[in-house]
Amino acid sequence: MNLLKTLIVSSLIAFSSSQVMAATLKIATVVPNGSSWMKEMKAAAKEVKKKTDGRVKIKYYPGGVMGSDKTVLRKMRSGQLHGGAISAGALAHIYNGVQLYSLPFTFNNLDEVRHVRQTFDPIISQGLADHGFQLLGLSEGGFAYLMSNKAIKNAADIQGQKVWVPEGDLIGNEIFTVAGIKPIASPISNVYTGLQTGLLDTVTINPAGAIALQWHTKINHLADEPLLLIMGMLVVDQKAFKKINDTDQVIVKQAVSAAFKRLDSINEKGDIGARAALQKNGITFDKPSGPELREIAQKALTNLKKVNAYPAETYQKMQQVLNAYRQAQ
Repeated sequence: MNLLKTLIVSSLIAFSSSQVMAATLKIATVVPNGSSWMKEMKAAAKEVKKKTDGRVKIKYYPGGVMGSDKTVLRKMRSGQLHGGAISAGALAHIYNGVQLYSLPFTFNNLDEVRHVRQTFDPIISQGLADHGFQLLGLSEGGFAYLMSNKAIKNAADIQGQKVWVPEGDLIGNEIFTVAGIKPIASPISNVYTGLQTGLLDTVTINPAGAIALQWHTKINHLADEPLLLIMGMLVVDQKAFKKINDTDQVIVKQAVSAAFKRLDSINEKGDIGARAALQKNGITFDKPSGPELREIAQKALTNLKKVNAYPAETYQKMQQVLNAYRQAQ
C-alpha cells in the first residue's frame, strides 16, 4: 500500500511539474528592430512573461536574421523555430484563405475592412489551425499602391514598366501578366538596389513601407487608388503551442492579439503621415481614370479562381457582407 501511495504521489508531482514547465517560443521576422511592429510584439512578450510568472517567454529574431518569410516557415517545419511574424501571403501555398483580404480592389477604406474582419478573422484562424498553425495576431499593414517613376493612370501606362512582385506572389504575378507585362519576382531585400540600378521602376507598397525601405527616393509617382490591403500575422506551430498549458495559452493569445489590434491603429496613423511625407518630398499623386485597371484585376481573379489561389466561395460571401455594409452606409 505504501508503495502504491508513493507511486501515486510521484505521478502527481511529475504531472504538476509538467504543467508549469517553462517554455520559450522562438519567433522570427523580417520586421526591423525598433519598428512599431517590434515594439508592440516585445510589449506582448513582456506581458506574457509577467502574467505567466516566467513560465512562457517569447524570444524574437528580428530584421531578417533568420531569413525571409519562406525560410522562416521552413525552419518552423524543422523545429528550429516555433513561429514567425510574416506577411499573410507567405502562407498562401499552404492555406489560400490568408489571401482573403488582399485581393485587388476589394476595399475602398479601412472601415470596410474592419467591418468584414469581425466575421472572417475567425474563419482564417480556423483555416490555419486546420493546417497546423496557431494564429496569434493578425494586423492591417495598410493599403498598397502602385508607385513608379512615371504616372500610371490607366492600363496602357503600365506597358513597358519593370514591375516588381514578391517571390511566390501568385496573385500579383497574374494581375500584371493579364496587363500584358512580365513582372520581376525578387526578395524584398533586393528591391532598393533594383530601383537604384534601373532593373525595377514600379513597385506595389504602402506609403509607410515605401519610406521605411527608402524606396520613395527612387520613384516619382503614386497611383492614388488602393490596389490591395497588406496583412501581417504572427503564427506559431500548433504542436509547440499545445505544449503550453491551457491557462498560459489564453494569456499568450490575449497579449499578442491586443498588440496586433494596437498595430491596426498605429499603422493607420503611420500611413496618413507617410502620405503627407511623400507629397512633401515631391511625389505626384495621380488619380487613375476609367475601369481598365479594375477590369484587369477582375480577369486575374477569374483566372486565379481556376487554380484555387484564393477561397472563391468565402470571398463571394465576404463580398455580400461588404455590399450590405456599403448599402447601409
